[in-house]
Amino acid sequence: MTGAATGMADTRGSAADSWLDRPLSDTWCVLGWIGSTALFICLMRALGGPTSGDAAESLYSTWVIAHGQFTCAFGPWTIPVIAPLYPLLSGGISALAGIGHGVPFPSAAHFGAHCTSALAALNTWWPRTDAVSSTDRIGYLCWIPLAAGLVALLRSCGRGRCGWEPVTLFIVAVAPPVMMPVESYFHPQDLLAMGLALGSLAAARRGSWIVTGVLIGLAFTSQQFALLLAIPLLVASPRGRRLRFILGTAAATLLVVAPLIWVTSGHVIKSAFIGSGDTPSVGGTVIWEASHEQWFAFAASRVVPLVLAALLALWARSRLGSAIIDPVPLISIVATSLTFRLIFEQNLFGYYFMAVAVMLIVLDVVAGSIRWPLVAWLVLVAIAFPPAPWENEPWSQVAPRWLDQLVLVVVAVVLAVTPLLASIRRGAASDSILVRGP
Repeated sequence: MTGAATGMADTRGSAADSWLDRPLSDTWCVLGWIGSTALFICLMRALGGPTSGDAAESLYSTWVIAHGQFTCAFGPWTIPVIAPLYPLLSGGISALAGIGHGVPFPSAAHFGAHCTSALAALNTWWPRTDAVSSTDRIGYLCWIPLAAGLVALLRSCGRGRCGWEPVTLFIVAVAPPVMMPVESYFHPQDLLAMGLALGSLAAARRGSWIVTGVLIGLAFTSQQFALLLAIPLLVASPRGRRLRFILGTAAATLLVVAPLIWVTSGHVIKSAFIGSGDTPSVGGTVIWEASHEQWFAFAASRVVPLVLAALLALWARSRLGSAIIDPVPLISIVATSLTFRLIFEQNLFGYYFMAVAVMLIVLDVVAGSIRWPLVAWLVLVAIAFPPAPWENEPWSQVAPRWLDQLVLVVVAVVLAVTPLLASIRRGAASDSILVRGP
């Protein structure tokens, strides 16, 4: 494979002769999409997925939505509930597929006043159906928006419709952190959010800032880590287009959340704006070890990464100007921003690395070279957080969680930020040549 490309991801010389840069027909592109999808699902099945690890966070909402009882779709329950977009989509698919419809569903009367008996009623209903396994399989479908987002971003960066397109899809399909949201703990909403976020980056590259805002707003209603992409995009947006981006983001978010706030009497607010990951479940990370004060851990894990993402993007814009929207700098900033979440998390699971893994793979592809340290890092993630059926083996839990975090996150930060620094150095060198003249 070739060396790093310029900020515009336009490689010359030997890269032009590489088979990866050769154009592909639409037929071969479609075969790549189908093949990578089949590979992703087959690997899930071979590893015993999809799992029901954290499926309760979306299953109950899915079933209630599928049967039209939106009032109780997001609690109040004792279990955490994820952001609303995935349950809305999976609820619609469940309704169309008739999942669990062979057994009468609990009525509003069974759910009780203010939905206080909803959980008990659902726990009486689902064991008499095949609803759990059937609903879990809907998670496979989240590969589709992820693949679509990848293709859109690659094409906006000049890496689509050539050998890089199917190769990238196959690499992402087999990357352990990408499999884990479905295979290990069942958080398919992460894949959905990532696909939408990749689409927003593609729209930004094409100058469609309303579409960029709409897609990032939808991504936020699927998983709140989308804010770590929204902030760099806001900074990177041209001043005259910034309002379009903000309005698109707000409109998409309100379109999903506002009706649910009304029908659920506000119970959706926490899941829509905070999500299910605001409390430690296993702990052991640096932040968790540093303080057991819940307010401190929440502020560190949810606020500090956003501040750092904003500072990084502002610094990069001050150095690059309008070139911040070029593929390598933009993707490098986003990848680095996503690593900030991993630095400050209270918990750490393998699927948390999914978003960073996808962005690092895309970053290397856009730059024209898959770095061996990235391959080694993906292997290390799989060793530290083995996919099922090995995730609970004693050998998988030798190192303390904070040590896994330090090693994996430090490497991820270096992989993510290095191309940005190289782009800034190249820009400074070019400016110096222009100032000195021939």
